[in-house]
Amino acid sequence: MTTVETMGFREFADHMRVRPGYVTELRKAGRLVLTDDGKRVRVAESQRLIEDSRDPTKAGVAARHAAARGEATNGGDDRDEDELDDEALATSGPTASHAARRAKAAADREEAAARKALRDEQLELGTLLVIDEVVSAIATTITTLRTGLQNLRSTLAPSLAAAQTEEQVGAVLGEAIESALEECARDLHHIAKGRGA
Repeated sequence: MTTVETMGFREFADHMRVRPGYVTELRKAGRLVLTDDGKRVRVAESQRLIEDSRDPTKAGVAARHAAARGEATNGGDDRDEDELDDEALATSGPTASHAARRAKAAADREEAAARKALRDEQLELGTLLVIDEVVSAIATTITTLRTGLQNLRSTLAPSLAAAQTEEQVGAVLGEAIESALEECARDLHHIAKGRGA
């Protein structure tokens, strides 16, 4: 049986029984021996380089992955521990992260629904007010007060002219001011009930 001296990157990945992306990582890490044009992998030399450049600190990881697959550590799977880690991430990482994203989205939906239910209850009880209604009611109240104050001169002039004493002038002014304030209080009371003005 003849030994192939060189292979394309995808072919080499199939030969090594690894993902094509892992071969790309090996190439970037300088763990492959390439032909002079850099387009093909020198098989025997690359396999030796991969073997020689293995990280001995990850031997335990390789053993765990092999045991999880029901194989002995040297039971015919000559992939290094980096490959096994990558394979484990490829099979569990995206699925696990997708499941985590789905769970977070479901939790976010539940939290939003709970906040909406609480907001609706507070609106119904009158403990929470709609901002647009509050702004509208306050604007109406301010307009009412301004109009009332501007009209004091014309509405009070005859009463003040007829007043004989300072006490009478104070009483007429006090009554007019109290009336304007009561009207404002009615408008603000509508806000408190959450009905707007």
